[in-house]
Amino acid sequence: MLRKIMSGGQTGVDRAALDAAILLDIEYGGWCPKGRLDEHGTIPTKYKNLEEIAGEFKTEKENYDARTRANIKGSKGTLIIVPKLSFPEKIKDGTKLTIEEAQRLKKPNLIVNLSNPIHVNAQLIVDWIEKNEISILNIGGPRESTCPGIYQASFKLLEAALFQCVNSLKIGPFNVVAKL
Repeated sequence: MLRKIMSGGQTGVDRAALDAAILLDIEYGGWCPKGRLDEHGTIPTKYKNLEEIAGEFKTEKENYDARTRANIKGSKGTLIIVPKLSFPEKIKDGTKLTIEEAQRLKKPNLIVNLSNPIHVNAQLIVDWIEKNEISILNIGGPRESTCPGIYQASFKLLEAALFQCVNSLKIGPFNVVAKL
């Protein structure tokens, strides 16, 4: 049963994941870059459950990459939301690293293509979470500056999918799952 959402706090998909978790009263957290950095400066204090990654980093990229790796390691599976497949060349942020690292660690991972209908993607996510028994879900994808509009599209999708996940009800002695 899904109980926690993890994200690195960047604009775009990361922030949509955190906002959907807050809206649906799902526990959230995860690692963010040292200094609480995002592409606009600092991650808002609204996301108080994010923890800064520790370490000495020579570059900003090392800081972001350490955060990405920690969130993948600390979760049971990673959902990656992208605007379309094949992956747009203009996206140079940690999305590619997220995909590569989740696969390298052999953690369950799902890449969702936002060009598919929202109801199809939402059901795909719900089924994948249930099949893989993911209790702590890391969510990542492009930042808003490289993919304008990804926050809003991701938020709508996550609101629908996560609502279904948290409204599964276990009943009876046989742990049967009923959808409300």
